[in-house]
Amino acid sequence: MMPAAILFAFGAMGCYVVLGLLHKAADKANCRPAQINIFLFGWSALFALFAMIAAGHYPAPPAAVWRIAIPSGACGATAIFLFQTGVRRGKIATSWLIINLSAAIPVFISIFFYGEHVSPGKLGALAAMLVSLILLWVEKRTRETAL
Repeated sequence: MMPAAILFAFGAMGCYVVLGLLHKAADKANCRPAQINIFLFGWSALFALFAMIAAGHYPAPPAAVWRIAIPSGACGATAIFLFQTGVRRGKIATSWLIINLSAAIPVFISIFFYGEHVSPGKLGALAAMLVSLILLWVEKRTRETAL
């Protein structure tokens, strides 16, 4: 039987796939990044509120949650806005790859500051992302010089 954590990871991955497709569809429909951002976060907040209430939890977080949630929300909103703006100027594959590669930074922080163990699989995944980014850069340079 598959562990619940793996099911949650695949569920999140599926949602990110749909999110990426919807961002590309929004770009093709000439939607403005600021509008996409406000509606994405507005609907996200509404769905999260309904999920909390359905689970019997109510939005009365302690101060520690606010100290984390406010900068997290600001970073998330900025990241989505910049991503959507970047999609208009480049390839969505490169944008998603850079976002995924940015996951390496918290991994390195976890390793060096919290002593997290790095398995060969994690190390291989990080290396594969870096190689992918380099290959995309080389392909772009090759295409630009051919013009």
